[in-house]
Amino acid sequence: MGDWAYGVSNRRALLVLGLMVAGLWGSAALPAMAQTILEEQVEFQPRQDTYTFTAEAGQSVIIEMTSEEFDTFVQLLTPAGEVLEQNDDYNGTPNATIVATIPESGEYTLRAGSFYGQIGGNYQISVKPATDYEQVYDRALELMQSEDYGDAAEAYAAAVSLVPDDPNAYLGRADALLRQQALHLGESFTGPEDLSPALRSTIVENYERAAQLFAARGQGDFAALILEQAEFIRSGQAPQE
Repeated sequence: MGDWAYGVSNRRALLVLGLMVAGLWGSAALPAMAQTILEEQVEFQPRQDTYTFTAEAGQSVIIEMTSEEFDTFVQLLTPAGEVLEQNDDYNGTPNATIVATIPESGEYTLRAGSFYGQIGGNYQISVKPATDYEQVYDRALELMQSEDYGDAAEAYAAAVSLVPDDPNAYLGRADALLRQQALHLGESFTGPEDLSPALRSTIVENYERAAQLFAARGQGDFAALILEQAEFIRSGQAPQE
């Protein structure tokens, strides 16, 4: 089974440029026989900011931390100080997002930092009530991670009905349908010709709609990658290198 069977979502990283930061460390020699004034062994910790907010039990919130300078990482802590959820790369992007339903009323804490231990940079962080679409879409992502592709495809379809102009839901649905069939057939799944004509058409339609919407957002390179996958599903011919 080729990598194509896993869809386009996991190839998004090919178009996301990571940031690499090199630290400069210096040392100065102490004078001979100098008396030690202070000596400590310290494990370096990257910069981490904390924020608090009050929420009610049953409330659904979306926490977003974005930056153009580093790979963000955010944790959500309960009033008791326990980690409820955490995230660094949401849906193949270097930005962190948490969609959560608050289990109990009280004051919650956010820890905001960098996943790779970078010293930091400019970023934005927000906490807002989660929309129905954000909750359904996040559920679809969770189902994909647990390889429950059938339910994931249904969740993506529900997301499309809520917000018809978000390309991510179309892309997710196409990938979920493709992976569901690959999982069902196992090693006997050798190519798009193993898909039923109706399923093949549905997958292609969702890929093409996703590509159209991504291109409209100025993400032409990623749209082209999706169209390659769509054409392969349609024709069975692998893209030329």
